[in-house]
Amino acid sequence: MKASTLLLLACLATLGTNCGQDAASKKLADETEARVVASIKQVLVQAPGQVDALGQVHTWYQSSEVPNIIKLDPNAAAVYENHATLLKQVAADQPKLSSDPILTPEQGQSIRRTYQKLVDESSANVAQLTNLASSKTTMSEAEQRQFVAGLAKKENHQLQLTQYFSKRTAATIEQKTQQKKGNEHFKSVWGHD
Repeated sequence: MKASTLLLLACLATLGTNCGQDAASKKLADETEARVVASIKQVLVQAPGQVDALGQVHTWYQSSEVPNIIKLDPNAAAVYENHATLLKQVAADQPKLSSDPILTPEQGQSIRRTYQKLVDESSANVAQLTNLASSKTTMSEAEQRQFVAGLAKKENHQLQLTQYFSKRTAATIEQKTQQKKGNEHFKSVWGHD
């Protein structure tokens, strides 16, 4: 359904007059904006600790200053959606993983630092996109789209790194917990380690 709607809008934009192109472009921009804004609002509700960062993105993306080339590009939407997903995952995983009783305080701090580094790198990707859309650029449309596609790829990689780190950390904690239980069981059965 989405693909057919987008195809229909693209056909209307190419067949119409200048006014028709503007109307179709505006409609597509509004639909894309509504989808991204809904995604951001959903994450705002689910991850209230990250409200300030997502609120700024939400406000910026809704502003009329953002050029349609950015609003219409699905890669731009993907950057913001992946950033929101990353923030949501960090908000959910970091507190429970970094405060697990099996870890030393240094290990917990190391987990918090790693998550912060992942969030900072993701925020840098969003900042680059924001700077591109907020400033007058000398890039052609093709170069802008290529730049946005590169940012989307980097942001997707950043999200995958965060997911991997969460899974790997959880697996390591589970392994240490099982090892500790095994050692305790061995000690209770045999009386020594």
